[in-house]
Amino acid sequence: MSLTSNPLAHRTVLTVPHAESPFQTVRRISARWLTGKFGTAPLASGHHHLDDVSVLTNQAAYLADGAEHAIRLQLREDKPEATWRTTITAVAVDSSSSVLSVSLEAFPSGEAPLSPGRPGLVRDLVRELKPADGPAALTLGAQVVGVGGVDRLIDVLCDPARCLPAIVAARPLRSDPLWSQRMSQAMPQCAGAASLYLLEDTNAVDAFRAAIGEHHRVAPGSIRTFLTEVDPAWPKDASRHRFLTIARMSDPQDRAWFGLARTVQRLSTEAPLPDALRSLSFMDGVGQRHREERQAALTTVRRSDELTGIRKDVEDLKALLAQADEELKEAERTAELSARTAASLEQQLHEATTRADGDMEEALRALDDVERARAEADVLRRRLRDAGRYEDTVVVEQPLGVPDSFEELWERLSAFEGIRVTADKSRALELDESDRARVWAAKAWNALRALESYVQAAQEGFNGSFYQHCTSDRPGTVNWPHKQYAPAESETTMNKWGAERVFAVPKEVDPSGRKEMQAHLKIDSKGSTSPRVYFLDDTKGATGQVIVGYIGSHLTNTKT
Repeated sequence: MSLTSNPLAHRTVLTVPHAESPFQTVRRISARWLTGKFGTAPLASGHHHLDDVSVLTNQAAYLADGAEHAIRLQLREDKPEATWRTTITAVAVDSSSSVLSVSLEAFPSGEAPLSPGRPGLVRDLVRELKPADGPAALTLGAQVVGVGGVDRLIDVLCDPARCLPAIVAARPLRSDPLWSQRMSQAMPQCAGAASLYLLEDTNAVDAFRAAIGEHHRVAPGSIRTFLTEVDPAWPKDASRHRFLTIARMSDPQDRAWFGLARTVQRLSTEAPLPDALRSLSFMDGVGQRHREERQAALTTVRRSDELTGIRKDVEDLKALLAQADEELKEAERTAELSARTAASLEQQLHEATTRADGDMEEALRALDDVERARAEADVLRRRLRDAGRYEDTVVVEQPLGVPDSFEELWERLSAFEGIRVTADKSRALELDESDRARVWAAKAWNALRALESYVQAAQEGFNGSFYQHCTSDRPGTVNWPHKQYAPAESETTMNKWGAERVFAVPKEVDPSGRKEMQAHLKIDSKGSTSPRVYFLDDTKGATGQVIVGYIGSHLTNTKT
């Protein structure tokens, strides 16, 4: 995590309907959490030093009638590796509901990587406050759904008021201890970031399948994460809602189940704050109180005629001055962290704008390719019709489109004859956790198609390089944008991290079964993931193929 990376490591927002004394409950749970960390939990307004590096700030906001409207507890820990700031904010939306957020920010002191996790008190808040996401109850464990509850579950999935993901799992056909263990570990980590459901038996699985359709179904032993705005009537919508098969959930070597919690927590963190929290502000009540105390003390000094009284008042003023200095230090530290947050947001805005421009360019290029392909197909159909071969112009079985995930991409690798993929499947499947997975999978598929097209051209006598293949205008060629192709790495990168670029190859290519690969295709150019496809051109070698040794996130170089 760099000094300008996004400091917001985690955020959970909970809507609490019909809660009695929500502020009291939040304070009680927060106090229990703080006591577990520091052995103390002062809840009075103001700044409280819990140890040498930790400061707790408590604030409250009030309505005109004096009723408490909102509270905020903020813990700042200035540790050597980073400043950690945990903020718990609760606000009354109306007389019957409230909304609260728990956020964790990490401000690193250097370039060392950090591994922030979700604050533990989130689960306690979910347990005691019983929050909801529109029609969905947020719980610590999965809510069991039988046949009679399937229609209600469908209503929840399709309800536009639902803002968080909904995880739907189905019991395996046979008892599987590893599956059950992983479910029991993953579900509590998803609490507060998603609503959780478990189809009770095969009857419930069949009823759910009949109600939601084949494309959106959840097979026995599978777990599916439904995003918002589910549309069962549109088959292509199903690809938005990622799922884990029982094969992966039951494989001791497969760690994809960790992605369940990571995905929903990431979506929770990236979601915009509700208006009630975004517009909330706290008056500096602590500073105002201290200013009033200082003014009263000064007035007392002016009126005092006795030497003893003056000395006492001077001591009181010194104490108040020390308090003022402490408030100033806290204000300066808060301003410093706010400036770092603003710089991070500015960087994120720039990256988002640049990515949007790049996506637009790629979309226009894709539309141009589609239009060229359509025009070429129309010409060929006309020629066939003119030749009396009308039946040959009718495509009975529509070809598959681009894959919606890297898991699907892997299942379709047999479609390629000219390339051999030796890449580690697990590194590619990690990309499916990203919200850009569908875009990346489609681009990776087109990258493989371009390599396949290059091999076919080489077999037909083309003697140029892959770059020359991509810049040629030969009919039927599948090209790859030359700006997104790098034939080699820099010397510095290879000197420092060349070992990362040694991948598996067939024995006929190298007896060791390993060989260095520098040529790569850029699937994305923004963000820390920025997937890459590394390959070795062996079209003139023993295999006559292109060997793809790596599909996955960006490897280490001078810019990472």
